[in-house]
Amino acid sequence: MHKIIRTFRRSFESLFSMRLLLLTFVPPILGVIAVFLVFFFYWGSWTVGLEGFLQGLWPFQWLHDFTGYEGYVDAVAAIVLVLFFIPACFLMALILVSIFVLPMALKWIAEKDYPHLEKKRGGSLIGSLWNTLYASALFVFWFCVTLPLWLLPAGAVLVPLSLTSWLNKKVFLYDVLQDYASEEERHVIESMEAKPLFGMGLIIGIFSYIPFALFFLPVFAAICYTHYGLNALTVLRSKKSQGAPA
Repeated sequence: MHKIIRTFRRSFESLFSMRLLLLTFVPPILGVIAVFLVFFFYWGSWTVGLEGFLQGLWPFQWLHDFTGYEGYVDAVAAIVLVLFFIPACFLMALILVSIFVLPMALKWIAEKDYPHLEKKRGGSLIGSLWNTLYASALFVFWFCVTLPLWLLPAGAVLVPLSLTSWLNKKVFLYDVLQDYASEEERHVIESMEAKPLFGMGLIIGIFSYIPFALFFLPVFAAICYTHYGLNALTVLRSKKSQGAPA
């Protein structure tokens, strides 16, 4: 837990440096605008398609046969789309941060706090893009599959928190380590630090329930994973140089 607390402290210090602070709000604002426009233009067709899908499910067929009322399908379809709007905004902001902001943040943070860290280039830009798109597709798939779990007690909180934590770890850790770690080192860190990284992602996810947190959270998450990943790599190499087991 102390590693997570130290990461948050250093990340807040980095976030409020002028260069990073200027970049903080751009990706989320662009993400919200882009997703809003997509929802605006496709709301009608998506609603019709979702209503047709729901009407084909046996619970809704049973309710229709039992009550003879169809209006609830329209309401459920609208609720599902509204519930998907915020995660879609976060996902779009995360992709923008991963592609455009994190490389600059990584460069600035590494130069300031990890100047002697050798680059071993165990990843690539193509690998980063593929990793981001693959993780985003899995996130959307599991988000849709787990929607029924939102009806369980605390499900509407725990399910999106878990999915978002996994997505942050999957996307940002690769981006942070692609230049500095070898492929072997990256796999070792992903394995050894899996639980702390997931826990850090859960805490960051809880921050999302703060009003308007969406407008700084993606960049803050990127900075957190930058500090955690580079520090973990430094410790790993230090242990190797001392002959201690990693």
